[in-house]
Amino acid sequence: MSAKVKVLVEGYTNADLVGETGAEKSCPTITLIKDGDIVMVVDPGVLENQNILIDALAREGLGVKDVDVVCITHSHIDHYRNVGMFPDAKVLEFFGVWEKNTVSEWTERFSSNIQIVATPGHNDTDITLFVTTEEGVVAICGDVFWREDYPTDPRDDMFASKPDQLKQSRKEVLKIADWIIPGHGPMFRAKPAVLPEEDNSLDADLKTPSKDAQFCKKCRRLLKKGDKCLCRPWLCYRCCECGMDCDNCSCSHHKK
Repeated sequence: MSAKVKVLVEGYTNADLVGETGAEKSCPTITLIKDGDIVMVVDPGVLENQNILIDALAREGLGVKDVDVVCITHSHIDHYRNVGMFPDAKVLEFFGVWEKNTVSEWTERFSSNIQIVATPGHNDTDITLFVTTEEGVVAICGDVFWREDYPTDPRDDMFASKPDQLKQSRKEVLKIADWIIPGHGPMFRAKPAVLPEEDNSLDADLKTPSKDAQFCKKCRRLLKKGDKCLCRPWLCYRCCECGMDCDNCSCSHHKK
């Protein structure tokens, strides 16, 4: 018998526009998985009020005490702050399965319909849950994808620890999934189009900036004309990491 997946709270973020909008405001997509005796909440995250999640569970005929597993897709606090709402539940995360103060290793086949795969890149602790449902395989992948339309290029994820690994993780997700529940948006159908073209690889000429790059990855300022470092177009000239003797750009000579 297949599992059931339900988005309890649809996430959002303005992190990609914070240079224009000011303070960042984010909430992860919070998901419910029911597989046999397992009742799991994925990424309980941050909320303006915890009653939002309590009410969403109630609409599914569940209470906080009915949840026996809480999964954290990666160790960014916007995805796990509310884990304490479920004091009796086991916690599944990159480093293991926690039950009170005891931790044990998880196995890739967590249940008959839930597969766990490490998908690093956005963060070193990223995991994705592949859940077999009647509608197909649903990948609950945290910020491997923020949402369907962003970021299209892993280099434009200003929080990504290893963009090259993130690109590979996205490929792995798309190989398996029919549907994707991203970190900060509604579920969408998996399709190759959400990846950049192959010739737009991370090993390509770094002098050619991504068309989608809009913000400096380090300081997150809006990248206006003339702001990009020629050698590292995902950085502004203020955050340029080139040395003073760099032959390609003059960022180091006019930092402000």
